[in-house]
Amino acid sequence: MPGLRNNSSLLKECALFDLQRASRVVSGLYNDRLRGCGITIAQFSLMRGIEALQPVGMARLAQSMAMDRTSVTRVIEPLLERGLVTASVGDDRRVRNLELTAKGSAVVRRAKKRWEQAQRQLLGVLGDRQWLSLRKALRTTVRRARDLPRA
Repeated sequence: MPGLRNNSSLLKECALFDLQRASRVVSGLYNDRLRGCGITIAQFSLMRGIEALQPVGMARLAQSMAMDRTSVTRVIEPLLERGLVTASVGDDRRVRNLELTAKGSAVVRRAKKRWEQAQRQLLGVLGDRQWLSLRKALRTTVRRARDLPRA
């Protein structure tokens, strides 16, 4: 089938395909370790971002995480509903400032131990040299891709 060959070739050449596939596999590892904490790795990452920047507005959090505001809102809403994160109106009434609650901080502390297990496991199979090279390449990719013009 000629169409299938073209699709196969596209998948072999598509940078996004490999990045997403790697992301799904690695996210699965971290999500497996976080099971039992009641949060996903996406929620854990945002909670750690909030913890580092709090109080932080949605736009600033989204920018720091290289996410759009809609995606941040989708991940944050269940955390707000469960009382792990609070949102209050800032000095600028258009800004919702996010902060971890005491309950949210406790979940992050518990999840951090499991995150560390996943981190050690992943770095153990990659090795220091490959991990440092990969991290440098990913950070360069983010920096350069952010500067590309959008449609």
